[in-house]
Amino acid sequence: MALFTADNPQFEDFTANIGGMIAELAEVAREEDIRRLEKFAADFKLKTEDFYRENRKLNIGVVGQVKAGKSSFLNTLLFEGKEILPKASTPKTATLTKMEYSKDNIIQVEYYSPEEWEVLEENAVVDLDDEIYTSAREIVDMVQRNGVDPHPYLEKGMEKIEFGTYEDLISHLNEYVGEDGKYTPIVKAVTLFLNKEEFRGLSIVDTPGLNDPIASRTIRTKEFMEICDVVFFLSQSGSFLDKSDWTLLSSQLPQKGVKRLVLIASKYDSGIRDVLRVQEEDDIFGEDENTADNIPKACKLIRRKLKKRAKSKVQEFVKDLEARGSSSELIEVIKQCADPLMVSSLAYNMSGKQQQDYSPEEKNIYSALKMFSEDMEADLKLLGNFDEVKHLFSEVVEEKEKILESKSRSFIPNATEEAGNLLTSFQEKAQKRIQALEKNDREQLLEQKKSMEGQMGNIRADISNVFGEFNARLESEKAEGIRELRGAGKDYLEIKERTGTTTHTGSYTTGHLFWKKTHFYQYEEHYSYCIAADAIENLRKYGIDATNQVEEVFTQALQLKEMKRKILNVVVNNFDLGSETYDSSLFRIMVEETVSAIEFPVFQIDISDAMDKITGKFTGEITSAEQKTELAVALQRAVSRIYDQLCEKLSLTVREFKESMAAIQEKIEDSLLKNIIEEFDALALQCQNKETEIAGYQEYVSRLENCRKRLH
Repeated sequence: MALFTADNPQFEDFTANIGGMIAELAEVAREEDIRRLEKFAADFKLKTEDFYRENRKLNIGVVGQVKAGKSSFLNTLLFEGKEILPKASTPKTATLTKMEYSKDNIIQVEYYSPEEWEVLEENAVVDLDDEIYTSAREIVDMVQRNGVDPHPYLEKGMEKIEFGTYEDLISHLNEYVGEDGKYTPIVKAVTLFLNKEEFRGLSIVDTPGLNDPIASRTIRTKEFMEICDVVFFLSQSGSFLDKSDWTLLSSQLPQKGVKRLVLIASKYDSGIRDVLRVQEEDDIFGEDENTADNIPKACKLIRRKLKKRAKSKVQEFVKDLEARGSSSELIEVIKQCADPLMVSSLAYNMSGKQQQDYSPEEKNIYSALKMFSEDMEADLKLLGNFDEVKHLFSEVVEEKEKILESKSRSFIPNATEEAGNLLTSFQEKAQKRIQALEKNDREQLLEQKKSMEGQMGNIRADISNVFGEFNARLESEKAEGIRELRGAGKDYLEIKERTGTTTHTGSYTTGHLFWKKTHFYQYEEHYSYCIAADAIENLRKYGIDATNQVEEVFTQALQLKEMKRKILNVVVNNFDLGSETYDSSLFRIMVEETVSAIEFPVFQIDISDAMDKITGKFTGEITSAEQKTELAVALQRAVSRIYDQLCEKLSLTVREFKESMAAIQEKIEDSLLKNIIEEFDALALQCQNKETEIAGYQEYVSRLENCRKRLH
C-alpha cells in the first residue's frame, strides 16, 4: 500500500519544522526546554520509522494482571484450546511472548544480557523485602536449583529452536517459559514463528502482568505497547475492573497510538457460579433478582451487571484522565471499554470435550454447574462465548489496513497536539518568571529568600506533621483491617449442602409355587452431598473481599486529595511572606509535580496454593460424613493460611508504602525546597539586569508563540 512508505513528505516536513523550532529557540530557551524538544523529535522519528518499515504487521497486545487468563484466552483463540502457551502463576515467571507467521516453525529465545544478569545477581543479595529484590532472589535461586550455568546462554544472547508438532512446541516452551522450566529464569522474551496462516500479517504479544519486577522485561513490554495498534484487555469477572486493573491499564497503555481497545471479562464461569441457586418450591419470597436457577438466566444477569459496572468505571477512568490532562485520543480509546465481552476459556474448551476427558478442575466445574443445566454442551458454549470473540478478532484482522491507515493519519495531528502542549508549558513558565521579575527587585527577592530560609524549620515541621498524621491513621486502619479480615474469614467456612437423587430398583413377589411372580419397581432416594468447587468458590470470594478490604485500608488512611491540599497549603502559606508582589504560582507547579508522585499501592494476593490443596484431594460428589468433615477442615486451614498471608502481606505493604511516603516527604523537604531556593537565586541574579532579562523572556515567549503558529 503506497500509504506506508518511509519517505512520506508530510513526516519529513514535520520533522524539519520541529528542527527549525529547536534552532529558533536555542538562543533564548533554557537547556532543559531544548532537551525536551529534542527528545520529542527523536521519539517521533523512531515511532514513524517503525510504523513505515517494510511489511509492517498489525501489532496486537494482550494485557491483564497475572491470573487474568491471558494465556488460556490466547490458547483458545489461536490454538483450538490446546495448552500451547504455559500459564504463569507469578510475575517472575510471566515472560513476554510474541507470535508471528513464518514458513518455518521456530522458537526464538532471547536471554538476559550479561549486564542485565549482573544487576539481577546484585539485587538478589540485597536483604530487603521489596519485590525487586525478592524476585531477583527467587530467579537466581531457580537457576541454582535447576543446575544451569547461565553464563553460556547469556553470552549467546539468542537461540533458535526448530519444532515440528504442537507436542514439540509445548515441550520446548515449558522448558523456556513454563513456571518450573529449566531455562525460564534466564529468559527475557520468546518469539514463536509459526507456519499458521492465521498469523500472517500479525504480531501478537502475550504481555507479563502487573508490576513485572524485572526492569529489562518492563522496558521490553513498554517498547511493544508504544507501537501497539490493537489491545485486548482482560479483567477477571469476579473482580472486574478493580483498582489494580485501572493501574495496569493506565500504566501500560500509551497516551497515543492504540486504535482499538477490547475489554474482555475473563473467567466468566466464576461470576456465573456466584449467582446460581436452586429455587426452592416453598420459597415465600419468590424469585430473587440477584440469583438465577439456570445457566442462561445467570449469564443474562451477570452480563447486565458487568456491562453496568464497565460503563460506570469507564466514566470514572475518563474523568480521571481528563483531570490529568491526558490526550483526547487516549480518552476516546478508553471509552471503547464501555461494552465488554464476557468469555470463559475453560467453559468453551469443555464444550468440545467428552466428560471422561475433563481435567480435575473441569470435573469440579461440571459438578457445580450440572444441576443448573438442561443442555450442558449448549450452556458451556454460551458461557464460553468465544464465537463472538473469534468474530471480533477476524473483524480486527480484516480491518488491518483500515486500522493502520487511521493510525497513519493520526501521527501528525497527535504529534502536533503534543508539541503544542510542550510549547504552551514553556510559555507559561516564562511568563511567570516575567511577572516575578516585574513585581520584585533584587533586594525584595533576596529578602524573601532570607525570610523563607528562616522559615525552613517551620516548613519541615509542618510537612512532617502532615505525614505524621497520615502514618498514625495508616497504622490505625491497618489494625482495623486485620480485625475485619479475621472476622470476614469466618463467613466463608460454611460449605453448601446440595441434594442429589439416586434411582433404585426394588422387587416383591406374589402368589405361591407355580403361580409365584416377581414384580420390579423403581424408587428414588434423596441424599446430601458437597462438592470441592463450592469450597474453592469460598476461598476465591474470601480472596477478593479481603483484597478489597485491604485496599480500603489505604483509601481510608490516605485521603489523597486532602493530603495534597494540606501539603500545598503548608508550602504556599509558608512561602507567601505577605508581600503583594510575591507570586506563589511560580512555585506551585514544582509542588504539584512532587506531590503528584503519591499513588495508592497495588495489593495482590496469590491463593492458588490454598486452592490447589483442595482440588488435589477432593473431586466429584462428597457424600460421606467423614469426607465432608475432611473438606470442612481443609477449607478452615486454607482460610487460615490465606488470613496469615494477608496479614503478612498487609504489614509488608504498609511498611513499604510508609517508606515510599517518607521518600516523597524527603523530596519535598529537600529537593523541592532546594529548587525553590535556586529559583530565587536565579531571579535575584537576573534582577541585576532586570530589563534585559525581561526582554529575553519576552523574546522567548514571542518565539514560542511563533512556533505554535507554525504547527498549524
